[in-house]
Amino acid sequence: MSLIAAAICAVGVGSALFMEADSISLQALSIRPDTLGNYLTSSFAIVFNLSLLAAGFCVMLAMISVFFAFQDLLSRYLAMTGFIMGVSILLMGIFPIHFLDMHRKISTVYLLASSLLHVLSLISHTRAQNNLSIAVLILSILGVTCTAILMLQLDWSILDFPPCDHADNSPCFVALNMWALTQINIAWCVLLSLGVRKLIKAQQYSVMHSQYANL
Repeated sequence: MSLIAAAICAVGVGSALFMEADSISLQALSIRPDTLGNYLTSSFAIVFNLSLLAAGFCVMLAMISVFFAFQDLLSRYLAMTGFIMGVSILLMGIFPIHFLDMHRKISTVYLLASSLLHVLSLISHTRAQNNLSIAVLILSILGVTCTAILMLQLDWSILDFPPCDHADNSPCFVALNMWALTQINIAWCVLLSLGVRKLIKAQQYSVMHSQYANL
């Protein structure tokens, strides 16, 4: 499900960005991702928001699988945090940015859930029985860094970021950080799903081997 979520999110968001900017470039990445879901200004908003709905639902299902695949408490906390992140992604598709007050609250929950998710991943790597790969560790470090920067950029009094000024064609660092976090979370979900798949296969092999040994 994480692989499906990553594919849906990548295709939907990429299509909306391409249609909005007419090209994929560094300047295009200065467009804030949340503005792509605005039905009042974005011609491809329906595709962007539907991709968030589908991706959020798939992340939720994937985290349910993680919850039952890993029996330790920390992994289950990680799965519950990922589930909350999936719910927030789904709700951002339901309440795009022109529902300003609701969208601000949901996007803040997404940011906090993403941060906690990557922190829990880092903690998981300190244990003797670690279920996550080195690649996930690297992504978690990048995720913690990116969410920390976004939290510093966030105006907590209104739960929103300062507007981007494109008068001199300078890059919008808020938008760049948002895109970076999006790509980190997509890659994290892909690598997690591959790890869970490997673990489930190992568990199935172990069960089959024990059954044959008892014959």
